[in-house]
Amino acid sequence: MSAPRRLPVVATRRFERALEALLDHYGSLHHLHPDSGSRALRLIDLVEGELPRLLGAQPDIGRPAQLSLMQSQTERKWLNRLAPLTARRRLQAREWLLGDFWILYYRSTSAVYLASARHEREAEYR
Repeated sequence: MSAPRRLPVVATRRFERALEALLDHYGSLHHLHPDSGSRALRLIDLVEGELPRLLGAQPDIGRPAQLSLMQSQTERKWLNRLAPLTARRRLQAREWLLGDFWILYYRSTSAVYLASARHEREAEYR
């Protein structure tokens, strides 16, 4: 019996910007809380290690994202730009709680696209 096919996991520029914003935010708190960036650094470690392996093997691991309820103007613009590029791929918006952070991703039949990240206490994705 063959192993299930792993989907490629693609980190979008938007996802990378969200991670940078999280690191900047935690960096700005460093003078108040010396260990403030440790959770964000752990997230970076997961993104570089476990996350692609897990999502590639089990792309439905997260829950369906309720974008219509929490979708920001920025999110709508980004989805409108992404839609023509992935029209035949039938994207499914999903989110997965990884430690203290929600990861927003889109699953298609051929790949997983990492779209954004936010702390669980933030109201919306960047």
